[in-house]
Amino acid sequence: MVEASTARRIYRGATVYLGDAAGTVIPDGQLEVVGTRIVGVGPACPVDGDAEVVDLTGLHLCPGLIETHGHLGNLPEGFVGESKDLNEMTRPLTPALRAFDAVWPGDVAFAKARAAGVTTVCTLPGSANVLGGLAVTLKTAGNDVARMALRPADALKAAFGHNVKHSHGIKANRFPLTRMGIAHLFREAFEAALRYESKRLLDDNAPVDSEHEVLLRALRREIPLRAHAYRSDDILAAIRLAEQFGLRLVIEHGFEAPLVLEQVVASGAAVVYGPSFRTCGGSEHLNYDFAGVVDLVRAGVKVAVMTDHPIVPVEYLAIQAGLCVRAGLTAGEALHLITGAAADILEVADRVGRLSVGLDADFVVLDGPPLEVASRVQFTCIEGAAVWQRGDGIPLPGGVLGTNRAR
Repeated sequence: MVEASTARRIYRGATVYLGDAAGTVIPDGQLEVVGTRIVGVGPACPVDGDAEVVDLTGLHLCPGLIETHGHLGNLPEGFVGESKDLNEMTRPLTPALRAFDAVWPGDVAFAKARAAGVTTVCTLPGSANVLGGLAVTLKTAGNDVARMALRPADALKAAFGHNVKHSHGIKANRFPLTRMGIAHLFREAFEAALRYESKRLLDDNAPVDSEHEVLLRALRREIPLRAHAYRSDDILAAIRLAEQFGLRLVIEHGFEAPLVLEQVVASGAAVVYGPSFRTCGGSEHLNYDFAGVVDLVRAGVKVAVMTDHPIVPVEYLAIQAGLCVRAGLTAGEALHLITGAAADILEVADRVGRLSVGLDADFVVLDGPPLEVASRVQFTCIEGAAVWQRGDGIPLPGGVLGTNRAR
């Protein structure tokens, strides 16, 4: 979060994109901000009262972009040879770990995100473990993760397939070595949590187990299961296990989700699709196609796209959404993938993802349409404060917030 302000500012004259599912665009629009929140959005109109007016004629304004799945802060760029804080590979079940505890706001990726108009990111544990821990959703400005976090422990990361097999069975010569073993450990963990719950209900003095408590949060549907699954067999395994235990499911990566579209739709799972811009590294990466996003959207699945930073640099998030337009989405539908739909999946739509009264004033101004490759970000605002600006950009009231002043 950024320092609070009571200033009233009106950004007028830009083409305004609301980030909603309808893809609403206001050709000569106006955004009104008081302090950290949006208080008005619509067609440009005469300004009354005392307000700072920023003329954005000829520019484009959209919600701050949202990276739904990445590793900013716990897999910092650079530092070759240093151990990273992405995966606790000492054992395959670590559900109580929190990505929150490993985020370093000094990762240069946060500055790159702001420069690209990315104002919110979800940082997850990696995919080495069957149950890897809890994700955190953050704003991209700040130097204190506790103040940057919108939701410090908002989803349980699970993983299926090659990464788990390689991290434990192949590299460490321990269970699990196969997909059978992964599914078995998953079931065993949740069945143990249910037994623990029964024991606690009968005995108030039974010891508290932090890992079982996290699994109970998922079993009570308080948090979703974010399941790393590329191949159709892993996607279907995640769906079956989620149904067995009554879990809310988000499929991460989901390259072959379009191949089992009927089952994905029936499950009610959301899909965070991607990342693109990579060559085929194994059987799990054979069937990536931006047309798959179109298939999922047309079937009514809630979809976002990811960079999985640093697999693909976070600054290319908008380009990935733009390539979905080439595959068949409208520009409004594609922008929704990295704004409103992303906020819905992360369960932070009451704060970010759209330009709507009452939401945080997180927005980005560009010199062209948001998803076009040639468009350049002019400035990025988080909670009403500019956190990045082009060196030759228009003057901004209040200047640009230094991250060392973020709170």
